[in-house]
Amino acid sequence: MDLNGLAALAADWPSHSAGGLLHLGAAWRGTGGSNPAMRVAPALYRAEIEAARGLALPVSVHASGPASAAGQVRTYSDAGLLGPDLQVVHLNSASPEEIALAAAAGTPVSVSPWTELQIGYGQPATGALLGAGLPVGLSVDTTMLSGNADMFAIMKVTQACANAGARHEFALTARDVLRLATIDGARTLGLGAATGSLTVGKRADVIVVSADSPSLGVLTDPARLLVTAATPRDVELVVADGRILKRDGVVTAFDVPEVVRAARAALAGVLSRAGA
Repeated sequence: MDLNGLAALAADWPSHSAGGLLHLGAAWRGTGGSNPAMRVAPALYRAEIEAARGLALPVSVHASGPASAAGQVRTYSDAGLLGPDLQVVHLNSASPEEIALAAAAGTPVSVSPWTELQIGYGQPATGALLGAGLPVGLSVDTTMLSGNADMFAIMKVTQACANAGARHEFALTARDVLRLATIDGARTLGLGAATGSLTVGKRADVIVVSADSPSLGVLTDPARLLVTAATPRDVELVVADGRILKRDGVVTAFDVPEVVRAARAALAGVLSRAGA
């Protein structure tokens, strides 16, 4: 990691933050797991996280996802590196003892169910993490793996996997899952005071979901319908910090065809440079 570059970026971050809407953090590679080809020397990974913390940046690391990464959480605990400013992602292969260590340190966790299932990490550990009292939020991981950034779909699969694992229909309720996707997700990123709930003094970050679609027309429990039935197509209005991004179901803040064109051009450039 270019630690000098990170420090320079942190010092100049106000000019990149879009008026405070973007926050800088460090994506730490950690130990790299038990695979020799991915292993990182302790002196190197410790220098990286200490540099990020010295800049007061939140840090995120993918840990104990595949079986080959088992034991990472204990390594971080033994090294005194766990804490509220280190968000760990996955933990599918973390042992109960490691989950307890993370909980004792107040370490937040992000669960990425689509990629965890698709690439063979095993079942998401949502129930075990919540049972241990860990702060938990939901995430996409990477759209290259997941194929989408659909938080409604992420909520659905999170609830389904948790209840299947518990063999109990109501082990994780719709309201529980909605909380993981909103305020608890914000808290795991250290943004709970800024967003994640409709509260006086927080940013005006709002979505409005129409109840006029066939899947939502018979309105009963709103949380259950949002989690089990709603899709991005049902979102009528999106407001970010008071700025309208989508109105009447139509994206207004961006030229969607131009975004698609630019993405295709970028892909063509990558393939060309790779000789593919």
